[in-house]
This record gives sequence, C-alpha cells and structure tokens, in this order.
Amino acid sequence: MKGTMLDFSMQYNEGLISGEDNKRYSFIGAEWKENIAPQRGQQVDFSVNELGQATGIYVIGYGSSFQQPPAFRENDAQLQAESDYGFLDWSIKCLKNYVNFSGRARRKEYWFFYLFQILIGFTLGLILAITGFSKGTIDIFSGLINLVLFLPALAVTVRRLHDVNRSGWWFLIAFTIVGLIPLFIWTVTETKQEKNQWGSPAK
Repeated sequence: MKGTMLDFSMQYNEGLISGEDNKRYSFIGAEWKENIAPQRGQQVDFSVNELGQATGIYVIGYGSSFQQPPAFRENDAQLQAESDYGFLDWSIKCLKNYVNFSGRARRKEYWFFYLFQILIGFTLGLILAITGFSKGTIDIFSGLINLVLFLPALAVTVRRLHDVNRSGWWFLIAFTIVGLIPLFIWTVTETKQEKNQWGSPAK
C-alpha cells in the first residue's frame, strides 16, 4: 500500500502514516527500511500486519517542500533523551510499550522495570497488611497486579533478548527451570553494538 508520512517520534521510536485508503497506520522504527530518517511528507510504500500496523516501509517519493535529511540513525535522539532517564522514566516507558514486542531494550530498561514490579508488589502488600486486610485479600490484589504487569514485563523481556541478538521465543526456556540460567545471563549481557533485524543498538 502507498501512503504519506505524517509523523515520527525519535523519543518513542514510533511513527504514523496516512494510507491511500485514508486510514492511519502506526509503525515502529524497526519497520523503517531506509537509511534516511522518517520525515513528514515522504511518500512511502508499506505493508499492513494483522494488528493494523505498517510494516516494511520504503520511501518512493518526496513532497515538493521535502528536504532530504542526513543518514538515519534511528536511536540517536531517543538515546539522547534516555541519557537523563531515571527509575520512574524507565518504568513508564515499559508501561507505555506494554504490547510492543518489536525493537530492543537495554539492560537498564529491563532491570529498572523488574525493580518497579518488586516495589509495587511490596508496597501494595505492606499497605494492605497495615490496613488490616486478610491474607486471602492481599493474595487477590497481588494476583491482579501481577496480571496487569504481565504483558509489559513479557514485552520488555522479549525486547531485551532482541538486544543481545536472540529471538523473543527464547523466553520459553524459562519454563524448563534450568533455562532460567541462560535467560538470566542474556538479560545481564551488554547491548550488542550492531544493528540487527530488530533495529539499531539500544545504547
């Protein structure tokens, strides 16, 4: 399908395309297949996946007011913004990307969100215990919190595996118990400093 680039955010590594069918399609930076940055007004060709997102995006033309930008390094602005991120910023980023299983996540993003989950569970349990709730009620609330955080935790784990050049499907080895060892090693491994099929390095 053909369309026009409407917007692209370096900070969130996401963009928006207006298709020739007058519908809007979101996309992530990993689906951008050119070596120039996405910019408003570019005429593009793309496919649409089962979630209604644009994939495999290529430039096919430029608007009259378009000026070709320098070579695209998709993470430059994002990495600059993330250099000032704190604990809460990383946690919010993971929550915003709660069903984003594409792209890459650095160690800091993964482990800060892991700590965030522990703190949320501990704080909630402490508050409920102090206010006199029964253990059964506390368990119910803990289960609900775990359910809410399950998808963002799974998504950031998959992105962390992508960052060390592993498919997200490797997460399944956690169910073998022994597989927790290599999974832990991969999550603490330094970012692979080369572009792979899931995008540019996360740091």
